[in-house]
Amino acid sequence: MIVKLEKVKGVGEKLKKVFRQNGIWSTYDLARFFPSSYDEFELTTLDSSKHNEVVTIKGIVISDLEKNIYSRVDMITFDLETNKTVVKVIAFNQKFLMNSLKKTDDIYIKGKYDFYKKKIIVNKIMKENSFESIKPKYKIDGMSDTIISKILFNIFEENQVEIYENMPKTILTKYKLLDRYEAYKKLHFPNNNNEIELAKRRIKFEEAYFFQKEFVNKINKRITREKRKYDLQKVKSFIEKIPYQLTNDQKQAVNDVFGDFKKSEVGYRLIQGDVGSGKTIVANIAMYGVVTAGFQTVLMAPTELLAKQHYEGFKRLLNDGLRIELLTSDSKNKEEIKNSIKDGNIKIIIGTHALIQDDVEFNNLGLIVIDEQHKFGVETRNQLIKKSIDADLIYLTATPIPRTLAISLFGDADISVIKEKPQKRKKIITKAITDKDLTIVFDEIQKTLERNEKVYVVVPAIESEHAKYNIQNVYELLLGKFSDKEIFITHGKNKKDEQEKAILNFMNSKRGILIATTMIEVGIDIPKTTLMVIFSANFFGLSQLHQLRGRVGRGHLESKCYLISTGDIEERLEIIEKEDDGFILSDYDLKLRGPGDLLGVIQTGFNDFKFLDFINDYEILKMMREELLKTKNKL
Repeated sequence: MIVKLEKVKGVGEKLKKVFRQNGIWSTYDLARFFPSSYDEFELTTLDSSKHNEVVTIKGIVISDLEKNIYSRVDMITFDLETNKTVVKVIAFNQKFLMNSLKKTDDIYIKGKYDFYKKKIIVNKIMKENSFESIKPKYKIDGMSDTIISKILFNIFEENQVEIYENMPKTILTKYKLLDRYEAYKKLHFPNNNNEIELAKRRIKFEEAYFFQKEFVNKINKRITREKRKYDLQKVKSFIEKIPYQLTNDQKQAVNDVFGDFKKSEVGYRLIQGDVGSGKTIVANIAMYGVVTAGFQTVLMAPTELLAKQHYEGFKRLLNDGLRIELLTSDSKNKEEIKNSIKDGNIKIIIGTHALIQDDVEFNNLGLIVIDEQHKFGVETRNQLIKKSIDADLIYLTATPIPRTLAISLFGDADISVIKEKPQKRKKIITKAITDKDLTIVFDEIQKTLERNEKVYVVVPAIESEHAKYNIQNVYELLLGKFSDKEIFITHGKNKKDEQEKAILNFMNSKRGILIATTMIEVGIDIPKTTLMVIFSANFFGLSQLHQLRGRVGRGHLESKCYLISTGDIEERLEIIEKEDDGFILSDYDLKLRGPGDLLGVIQTGFNDFKFLDFINDYEILKMMREELLKTKNKL
């Protein structure tokens, strides 16, 4: 039953027009338009609060009040402890606080929370929670909250809306959730904060349930297979040939993979390796282990350059007569390679999209490794996976994915995480500046080249009216400063051979500058490149900046990264100056930008949650996933 808003008491032509401008056409639409906040001391916690969110907290004053006599306006500051977190409270034009507040006072405060600087700009301070009623606040321009509440009251009072239950009764009972109608009503007409929290909790479970349902439906049952009987002694000898000591995280990831080999079902594993953490060597060890068990193995990379680097690196570690080949669209002896793959003479195959061609047939494929999996479409990945009935599968990614997203996007995969960096890797010195200070960057480029080291320069666009900096104008800018130096250019509009030629020339140069778009985000490993300059850094997310920064610092030399902002330096750029843990940065990105912006591959609809929080509601997402899997497995 759909009831039009004009049928509701109190809704005339004027209000109907305002509702429609806000996408509200029926009583159900309005019931789904939940309050954005409540005008009262709705106590929250800073752990679940977002940057610039208005929060209401209870705490204890733990410092004397200080008045800033140098400020043009009266400003009073003090420290407040709430749930073991200390924040700086700043109050403007509230001189009376100097006499009414003192150290050890318990107070309630409401104000805007600065997530990064851990401070609150306060607008209300009270010693008691004296609000007697809870007033919902709605974000509808041209209409007061009181009018909206009256119309909603009439809708519920006259039973003019149907809110069907959409979750299984077993889940509602197990997790003690409100039914859907009751949750909606309590959100609009709460008697206390507890009712609001119960209603929000119900909606969170609902949103998690349907979010996970889409992914769980795509999960296939594990295929049974014989255990992979690898040669442990040969694997140990292979590891001993690696010219450095594996980190603890790498060792754990290796143990995870070989634990999968011991199972009687196909293994699916996602290996997340933070920038520079060495996930590739883990894949090499796994691939060699499968070969000692008598199987073939294949690694697919998104670019020819990255595939060649994998090939050369793996080949250096092999000295026991095993044949390893590279198969790309540029391979000169493709037919011979394909025949040898089919005959089983080639045990280790590394390549690009060329691997998915119909005439590429494997003899006994036991392990598939897909590097930088998000660079491939789902269909491309599946075409390679379908070339074997029971091959194990390893996804590699240098893009740290928050666990809330990982369990959904890779629901059929176990997850290994490599955070620890090799001991010789130095922290990349990162500085955020505005483009008013470009002379600093020019000086740093000059010093880098004088040391016979190399420079990456990244711009957001090839040619664009929207971006201040692009390939052409940055090239002209640098040419004017470094006309006697080698400057190379590569971007997505160049032909593939032109791209590769520019990068190879840059790699072979004694010192040089490579100007590029974000296409160099993965696949380039040049240890003598020690400076990264990113123009218009404010165009990029934190995770992408972290990936780009990771192109330097690949060896033992000190490396630097300059983030050039076209306006004021944003707080998130200040974050990446100090933080080099990609997983922490990905959580910041998720909190600030949402899952769609973070990964790019997620549909924007996943950002439409009313209450579900990807950072803080991991357990709810996990529980709903487990419930759905139980149901699926019974079918």
